[in-house]
Amino acid sequence: MQSPPPGEPLSTCANKPAPDHEAPKVLDKGAKPAQKVQAKDQPSKGKGAHDMRVNSNYANPLYWARYTKAYWRNLVTNFTLPFVILLTSCYYGVKGTLYTFVMSGQLPYFQKYVGVSGVEYQKLKLLSQIPWAMKAWIGMISDNFPIYGYHKRYYLYGATFVGGVAFAMLGVLEITQATAYFAALLFFFASLDMATADLLCEGKYAEKMMEKPETSSDLVSWVWGVYQLGSLTASAFIGPISDSHNPKIIFLIAVPFALQFLIPLYLGYLPEEKVEKKAKESRVVEGSGAAQASPSRMSIIPPLMRENPKVFIMAFLTALIAIFLGVVHLVGTETQQLVYAISASVALCWLSHWALPPVLSKSNIYMFLCNVLYIQVSGAQDYFYTAGPDCFPGGPNFSYSYYSTFTVVVGSVAAWIGVVIFQAWMRDWKFRKVFWTTTVIRVVGSIFDIAIATRSNLRFGLSDKLVYMFGDAIIYNIVYQMDFMPAVVLTSKVCEKGLESTIYSLLAGMQNLGQNLSLSLGTYLVTKFGVRTVCKPTLTEECDCNFNTLPQLLFLCHMCLPLLSIPLTFWLIPDKRMTETIKLEDEEYYELVETNRNDLSVELRSNQGL
Repeated sequence: MQSPPPGEPLSTCANKPAPDHEAPKVLDKGAKPAQKVQAKDQPSKGKGAHDMRVNSNYANPLYWARYTKAYWRNLVTNFTLPFVILLTSCYYGVKGTLYTFVMSGQLPYFQKYVGVSGVEYQKLKLLSQIPWAMKAWIGMISDNFPIYGYHKRYYLYGATFVGGVAFAMLGVLEITQATAYFAALLFFFASLDMATADLLCEGKYAEKMMEKPETSSDLVSWVWGVYQLGSLTASAFIGPISDSHNPKIIFLIAVPFALQFLIPLYLGYLPEEKVEKKAKESRVVEGSGAAQASPSRMSIIPPLMRENPKVFIMAFLTALIAIFLGVVHLVGTETQQLVYAISASVALCWLSHWALPPVLSKSNIYMFLCNVLYIQVSGAQDYFYTAGPDCFPGGPNFSYSYYSTFTVVVGSVAAWIGVVIFQAWMRDWKFRKVFWTTTVIRVVGSIFDIAIATRSNLRFGLSDKLVYMFGDAIIYNIVYQMDFMPAVVLTSKVCEKGLESTIYSLLAGMQNLGQNLSLSLGTYLVTKFGVRTVCKPTLTEECDCNFNTLPQLLFLCHMCLPLLSIPLTFWLIPDKRMTETIKLEDEEYYELVETNRNDLSVELRSNQGL
């Protein structure tokens, strides 16, 4: 199963198509949507007739052509063409393409080229993903320490250069099992490039969405649409190259995709104003009959940190926990890794409760626990599907072209279908209903993996490729997108002005850390269940590969544990519709209130005018 993109709060949903045959119209900010008035002499139309008309429009290509044209016009009008180009460069070329190169390309790189076991592969994969959980530090540093007056521009320059060098080194250096951890370090820096670009651009478009909340879902839809297109582009290279050539070539191809982001940055497409250097705080100290000025001790601490100490303490500790997770996996025992993963999960939930407003905190804890409870066992599962006949005779024996290219392409299309399903039918649902529904569907979808692992599908005449395609490639990606988008709607508009990167980094970093902790727990369980993924001849047998306990492992990790998140939905998620807004009150930081506006925007108000 392909790993999901790092959990963003972390961003997507599209505008619902206008009723009948009209294209969506742009509303001026603050304008109220027109109310439909039914003429007295006009008979009301039944629900069935209305549904038939809407369904007919959905099937009409001209309707979608008009809708697409109006959508693009609204997007460029509200957010400017240069900014849309910048986001396309970031989310198509960097996050979409490069992320897929890294996440899908690591399997053939470590399995075929380096030759490590499934457990080692999962550990190396965890280490390479740590920068996604360090977004808290990235946001904190960029928000408080501008370079030459810019909070984002030069950090993006630096990250892009580091990423380009890392990909080039992965493509040219000779790596063996003894130096596999150095390869993981290069993947770490490649991920640092992607995480920095993703976070800082995300903070900027969050700011833009808050300025134009009535059209914000247009921008989010574009971002995640081009991301899926980038994923599809990278997937077209990975499988064929891995089957026929050295997987290192994949990362040489990634270099121009990494460096292309320098072009829109150089052209000034990032809408960022230069921050004027403020005069240092000083105080007058009396002594010897003369007044002397000396810098205040508090002036050493940036203003945003002084105003929001809890947020920055949580940001610092979240990133620190992520780094120590990597250290524990480098030098600790399996038991120490298990204890650390559980302790870190408890500590992060407490930190969220302590540092964040109630509604935001509960939502953040829920999405974090959802990531932790869906235990990732890619070290066993990926190797099971791609193991050769010498390791698993009669197994799926998927080629990289099928597993890392064809199914990922289908999965990208399925994710688009998830976007369409969400925008057309689910966008007005209550948050709780969306989350528990998608959880149930995803759990049911895990039956396909278990059927292949037990070889039950063959008894019904169903091939491994067909069952895997329907389960992992289609159902999983549709449901993941449907589950991901309401999380964005719930969290993407709660960034205080001036703290966009830091708040986004907290939410994204904690949820990405949830995925890392899931990998950590998965590594422990793969070992304890006795799954062996590589051929190591022994005295009694030529190959000791063993996937006999994989069905039980999948049943526990992908069915039983994720179901625990359903009762959490009714405790941690607000019982409100996604078309409602967020309001700041004295007795509760964020309160969802009713609204008649028919979009997916969320609005912040406070008594202090923030």
